Amino acid sequence: MQAFVLLLVAVFSIIMIYRIFYAAGMPLNNKLLLTSYVTGKKDCERSGHLCSFKEISSIGIQALCFRLLIYFVSYLALILIYKVDQSFTDWWLKWDATNYIGIAEGGYKNIVIDGVYSMGDNVYQTLVFFPLYPAFTWVVNLIIDNIYIAALATSTLCYVGGCIFLYMAVAYRYSVSIAEKAVILISVFPFSFYFGGMLPESTFLLVASACIYFTFRKKWWIAGFFAGLCALSRMQGILIIVFMGLEWLVEYRVFDLIKNKSWKNFGKKLIYLIPIMAPLAGFGIYLLINYINTGDFLYFLKLQSNVWSHSFKDVGTGLRKLFKYLTDEQVSALVFSAWAPQILLFFSTLYVLFRYFREHADSLTSFLFVYTLISYSTDYLVSGGRYLSIALPLFIMTACVCEKRPALYKLIVAASITFMVILMCCHTSGQNLVT
Repeated sequence: MQAFVLLLVAVFSIIMIYRIFYAAGMPLNNKLLLTSYVTGKKDCERSGHLCSFKEISSIGIQALCFRLLIYFVSYLALILIYKVDQSFTDWWLKWDATNYIGIAEGGYKNIVIDGVYSMGDNVYQTLVFFPLYPAFTWVVNLIIDNIYIAALATSTLCYVGGCIFLYMAVAYRYSVSIAEKAVILISVFPFSFYFGGMLPESTFLLVASACIYFTFRKKWWIAGFFAGLCALSRMQGILIIVFMGLEWLVEYRVFDLIKNKSWKNFGKKLIYLIPIMAPLAGFGIYLLINYINTGDFLYFLKLQSNVWSHSFKDVGTGLRKLFKYLTDEQVSALVFSAWAPQILLFFSTLYVLFRYFREHADSLTSFLFVYTLISYSTDYLVSGGRYLSIALPLFIMTACVCEKRPALYKLIVAASITFMVILMCCHTSGQNLVT
């Protein structure tokens, strides 16, 4: 299995490198049938649709109503089925949420316990958590003055904003119909209930969708601002640089400019690398937070390995361990909520990439490919479903498939809603580990 996965990764990597060079103007021999197929471009036409205020308002209102409906469903399930004797905010204060609340309340506090830096409440080593979501929560709490309600409100508002920008981006690049489907698919994804939790998924949805939209519009400096925020939102946020860089490379056919010695024009385009590199600045701020609290820029890596049991491995090792956990009695409680869904989602994503990469911009497919690989390149993955809930190109590509297959679209939506409600109730009730 490990060798098979690594082979698939290697094959697709070669395909994407070849396509990117060809699209950027690199002279390649495409007389061979295989080469012609690999470099063939069926990129959907750019509709150039700019959403009206009415469209934006409609999407925002629908997204807000949907999120409130999900909250209501969780409330009914917990009082009628699980009969959990907790407050509504307690239901959502699970696992990593405790750490984000601690950061929002008091920042990263330097406390030493047993020789290990513990940030926050003497229990959780929270320096591995990125600062954007708790910072937003802290700002909202200045108005609400209830940190738990502020956390839920922050997630809800970011989710609404993320849906709006995702809709605008897809409508601009593809069509209004595909944009509607993309927003619905990401909203009903089995792990999308986290968009309403005390977690950073909705924050990443907002800033990444905004970055994609403004990159599509070639408003590089605005896109760069949101790209920097992506890197402050979660570890994978720095990968948005792949999407922006390839959009720049292909849009201006950089290799053509170099080949034709159009140095003046090349110089004008070169300046846009500054906002494209903004994720590095965002990640640098996170490293600085590490240093301020511990005197070590890379202290989060020690915490990831020694405290949170997350060591960086190749994706083949990550998949091999997931299959192993399926039959491991010590972690059998996670088969339904973690191991099986993560395996299914990984290979489903690979299928979408291999089957439909010719029909989409290389920037989107490459971003999805790298995002998935990095997310699964760990020796103990328990949040793969949560990570893929914000793999935005996956939902854009799936929406395009569903545009021509309405029966498939209905099936996916129905199945996704069903599993989302089940997993959400497992998470909020504490009856099963979903993280």
